[in-house]
Amino acid sequence: MKRIALFLALIALLALFLLGFETTRTLDLSADGLQTLNITAGAGSLTVIGREGLGSIEVKAEIIVSGVDDGDRDDYIKRHVELDLRRSGNRAILVSRVRESGLSFFFHDSRIDLTVTVPKTMALEIGDSSGSLDVENIAGAVRIDDGSGSIAVRDVEGNLDIEDGSGEIDVADVAGDVSVDDGSGGISLRRIGGSVTVRDGSGGIEIDVVEKDVRLIRTGSGGVDVTNVKGRVIR
Repeated sequence: MKRIALFLALIALLALFLLGFETTRTLDLSADGLQTLNITAGAGSLTVIGREGLGSIEVKAEIIVSGVDDGDRDDYIKRHVELDLRRSGNRAILVSRVRESGLSFFFHDSRIDLTVTVPKTMALEIGDSSGSLDVENIAGAVRIDDGSGSIAVRDVEGNLDIEDGSGEIDVADVAGDVSVDDGSGGISLRRIGGSVTVRDGSGGIEIDVVEKDVRLIRTGSGGVDVTNVKGRVIR
């Protein structure tokens, strides 16, 4: 009887995980008078793209949840999903996360995949917990505080500052200075117009084509390859 009860419990648990839904929400906000977009994102991928001449911030949020019946979708979103885009002075604030507590934390696998399109001139401040992060075509400064997941940054005209827990970092074509403070994972920095500063716990470091100085304050474990630096390489 115990084996039968355990078998039935496993079947019920499997059926629960087979439940789920996907839905898309969109947000938009006029960019008039805004200088900076602050993003706080939970689990899920995040892509931020700058577009020349765009007059608004446009957000596409794909909400993906397992362990919840589609018929309970609206109630689950109302109770657990925080998705908000608002203005605060000259800043826009975007919050995207799923709040889980108690048993729901164990039985639900939830994430929000975000695609955010902004005016190219807007500066970015990004706090991301987990999932891949991609940023491209931004003229303003970019600051990233990331927990885990890969980071890819392309075509930034301002300074770039990255603090990362774990995951690969791939940066190319930044006109300003680049600062990276990384826990673990490989770092690749290419075609940097300003100076480069790196603090790294573990993982290989590759730096190529830097117009000013490279400062390797901490390199931890992993190989270090620095080439084509016009300024000094300071270790």
